[in-house]
Amino acid sequence: MIRVGVIGLGFMGGVHLRNWQARSDAEVVAVCDAILPVAGDSKQGNLDVGGESLDLEGIATYTDAAEMFAAESLDAVSIALPTHLHRPIAIQALEAGTHVLCEKPMALNVEDCDAMIVAAKKAERLLMIAHCIRFWPEYVWLKQVIDSGEYGKLRAAEFQRLSAAPGWDSNSWFADVSKSGGIALDLHIHDLDFIQYCFGEPVQARAACSRFDNDVPGHVQTWLDYGNNAAISATGSWMMPKSFGFKMSYSAVFETAAAFFEGRGVKVFPAEGEPFTVEVDGDGYAAEIEHFAKLVGGQERTMVVTPEDARESVRMALEVTEQ
Repeated sequence: MIRVGVIGLGFMGGVHLRNWQARSDAEVVAVCDAILPVAGDSKQGNLDVGGESLDLEGIATYTDAAEMFAAESLDAVSIALPTHLHRPIAIQALEAGTHVLCEKPMALNVEDCDAMIVAAKKAERLLMIAHCIRFWPEYVWLKQVIDSGEYGKLRAAEFQRLSAAPGWDSNSWFADVSKSGGIALDLHIHDLDFIQYCFGEPVQARAACSRFDNDVPGHVQTWLDYGNNAAISATGSWMMPKSFGFKMSYSAVFETAAAFFEGRGVKVFPAEGEPFTVEVDGDGYAAEIEHFAKLVGGQERTMVVTPEDARESVRMALEVTEQ
């Protein structure tokens, strides 16, 4: 049984908590968040965070991570804190002898990523960054098709992640680029990381960026050259109208078929025959936690996303938006 702690109980912290609680091989024994009214109260019960009900019955609660690490015997922690806190808390957890699953992005810069990697190696503990798209069913399907060559060579692929500007107030850490990394590390990195997962490091990457009136990047288009006559691009936007909401999608053109995803399932258009939909099952968040749990338990040896992968994704995202 894996003894788990969750640090940060915002939206993503709630996602981690619920998925850990759904597992039969893990027990969430402690949570930590500055908003908790009473430290060490194991009878907190249901906690409403951002409109989501979290069941904390029987779970020890803390407002200080150091206190939690000192008091609890933990095998693993999920870190779902603001990005600027990833480095210090992850290193603190690793030095306490705990395996770490940390939300993306890994950190605000490459230097912080390197420090986290060094700490994990020194502590001889796992450090995994939760790049959920690598586990998202429709993207898992695309990776398998690319690798297998089922439809021949990939000719082109385009990835989109489009949204209205987030409705964070001026006091939110998300609104502070120095703490969140802005669109580069919060949004665009999802597709850049998946592209890296599929194709590795590009020969060249270039980007065009549109900025809000305050000079903060709000729309990024990136083109990646792999020197193989394949056109690979990604677009991330916070400039869509409020009525648009949020959409993520991709299109992929192969030698003998084209594939399109938006919403749920993948529509395949073969060179011969009628179009059909590939129905996929599963949840990316649950899949990434399952993978991490198996790594902690020694059931798997190969990481889907290594710390070095996550570091490279941070480097790519920063590089293309700073052009």
